[in-house]
Amino acid sequence: MSNSTIKFGTDGWRAVIGRDYTYENVRKVIQAWCDLQSPNPQAFVLLGYDRRFSSDLFAQEAAGVLAANGIRVKMANDFCPTPCISWMTKETKALAGIMITASHNPFQWNGVKFKESYGGSASPEYCQKIEEQILKNDQTGPAPKFLPFEAAKASGFIESFNPHHEYVDQLRRMIDVESIRRAKLKIACDPLYGAGSGFFRSVLGQDLVEIRSENNPSFGGVNPEPIEKNVGALIQTVKTRGCDIGLATDGDADRIGAVDEQGNFVDSHRIFSLLLRHLVHHKKWTGEVVTTVSTTTMINRLCEAAGLKLHETPIGFKHICAKFLEIDPLIGGEESGGIAIARHVYERDGVLSGLFLLEILALHQKPFSQILSDLQKEAGPLHFVRKDLHLSEERIGALKSRLKEAPPKALLGRPVVREHLLDGFKYFLEDGSWLLIRPSGTEPLLRLYAEAPSAEEAGKLIDEGERLI
Repeated sequence: MSNSTIKFGTDGWRAVIGRDYTYENVRKVIQAWCDLQSPNPQAFVLLGYDRRFSSDLFAQEAAGVLAANGIRVKMANDFCPTPCISWMTKETKALAGIMITASHNPFQWNGVKFKESYGGSASPEYCQKIEEQILKNDQTGPAPKFLPFEAAKASGFIESFNPHHEYVDQLRRMIDVESIRRAKLKIACDPLYGAGSGFFRSVLGQDLVEIRSENNPSFGGVNPEPIEKNVGALIQTVKTRGCDIGLATDGDADRIGAVDEQGNFVDSHRIFSLLLRHLVHHKKWTGEVVTTVSTTTMINRLCEAAGLKLHETPIGFKHICAKFLEIDPLIGGEESGGIAIARHVYERDGVLSGLFLLEILALHQKPFSQILSDLQKEAGPLHFVRKDLHLSEERIGALKSRLKEAPPKALLGRPVVREHLLDGFKYFLEDGSWLLIRPSGTEPLLRLYAEAPSAEEAGKLIDEGERLI
């Protein structure tokens, strides 16, 4: 294996299980992190894992390296959402949080996410130091230190915690559970076989219609990402069971997707917009807002109307988190469904986002579709489309060079009025419509994003992007 295969992407290190994601390489990553820590006998790490193939065993490997390096570990005694580890890292003043997960990636993948002491995603600088230490250890260092898991437990370096306790209590403090119960909503949940399974029920303490919650490391052949093409089962469940809302979370439950009572998919742009409007107008919370280059212009319009300062970052929640540390944040979110409420933790939380949607339904006492229609009247009309294309690195590299040298002057026969190169290639038309062309930071994909006043126009912009390719 080449050293260069251990590279951190948009959020942590991810690789294909059995190819580059091996016990040996997990040990290398954790040892490199340990080598960068100052001696502190009181320090401890929060460690969690999702429901992917052997995630629990990879977590035990990580715990064995930490213990062998004299670092105490508080480890979840069952699978849990990444935001559980993030929040508990902050709340318990842990040295860091470590999560064994590949988030929304296909089932063949797994990974390691690091959370800094404040609970947020590790910064690019933090991850770069780990990468550099891995390379240094490969060249000059001994093999990673390691204690077998049971021996590490017996030595007292590893203790367990129940992820359904403190974290669930925190979620209850963030929302009005009683108003949701009084509304008697019929709620469907689809954790996509991921780490969000059972958590909505734990928080609300009421019966829910929960599908795809059993253990299935192949995710039923569907990528555990809560986008429209992956939640057909939830859409059908909402329709056939007469539910008021459907909620979907990704593989590690830090992302959110939804379905209205008519079975229409509700993307993250509208969810982010609803949450922002709710926090400002009904919670009366204040602060600044952070968004990424691929997120809806509805956020811009809502911020302008409310007099809120808006910041834009490259794609990847680590950039939103970094901006949170510089400002007085209220909320931050991105197109992929990751939304952070700053009063909770500087990290995405799909479960909390879904709970806020339930609070919104309970407050307005209207069908979800009507609430969404009201949002479009206030901040739209805007419709978003995304398409992922599997292309070779050579083709993606050639496209990037071509767009740098000769950017398009027009799209759909209309002039491009502004080019935005913060992250990828984003082109604006005069009416505010836009097309973004960007390579993925976690998979060998080229992503096309578009937003326009109608779904038809947004789809045509995607087609135009494919013609450019």
